[in-house]
Amino acid sequence: MNEVRKTYKMYVGNSFIRSESGRTYSIELSSEIIELPQASRKDVRDAVSQAKKGYESWSSLTPYNRAQILYRLSEMIEGRKASYIEFLKESGIKNNKAKKDIDEAIEILIWYAGITDKWEQLTGNLNPVAGSYLNISHQEPLGVSFIFPRDTISLKSLLLCILPPLSVGCSVISLSKNAGALAITLAEDLNNSDLPAGTWNILTGSYSNIIEDISKHVEIKGIGVNMDFDNKDYTIIQSNASESVKRTFSMNETLNLLSLNPFLQTKTVWHPKGK
Repeated sequence: MNEVRKTYKMYVGNSFIRSESGRTYSIELSSEIIELPQASRKDVRDAVSQAKKGYESWSSLTPYNRAQILYRLSEMIEGRKASYIEFLKESGIKNNKAKKDIDEAIEILIWYAGITDKWEQLTGNLNPVAGSYLNISHQEPLGVSFIFPRDTISLKSLLLCILPPLSVGCSVISLSKNAGALAITLAEDLNNSDLPAGTWNILTGSYSNIIEDISKHVEIKGIGVNMDFDNKDYTIIQSNASESVKRTFSMNETLNLLSLNPFLQTKTVWHPKGK
């Protein structure tokens, strides 16, 4: 019997799709060479369209419901832990390091699931003002965020970049090249979870031919780059993003409350004091 080989496709709007251009690139594993789609400009536009819908659905859920969905995702990854470890080993990572990466990724997912219904209390402020009224700062999700995770074969690293925007209610588009197959493997669990369509969209390939479209798209409200991102390319992103007052930032992959800040915008409310 002939072996049926796995076909890797991008994940947009809870659907697995090939690139509109038909272009692919290769990644070498220990036992085979796999082909992944190279995202095109139209793929970026389609992903943004789906992310807008995903943002409306995801941000409208209660923080408690979002927390439950993220926690359920950690359970799903736990159930497929052996498959994830095997994939990392196929990518050249030793068994102990692969196991540690998946275990820590699950712990990170549980931590962000726990903060999802608590960050508003921790980041809001009652500002001191002179007068018979209250001044309250309230944090809201930024919106559609485009993330360039560090392109290393690590589920822990990927989730440290993606979970901060998801936990506060943003929708996400991510682009991975070397880690593209790992991201698509995770998409299989995303597709079976209760995450609303378009909440996390996964593109694969190089960003060199689509960086202009990403940084100039007016519906993308924030762009996060990894610590290893090329400085010249980041300058291009910042310059283009300034045209639409788009937020840009570098992510340091730390597990703390400060990781949420780039994905929040402050709204101020004035309210008269009661007597």
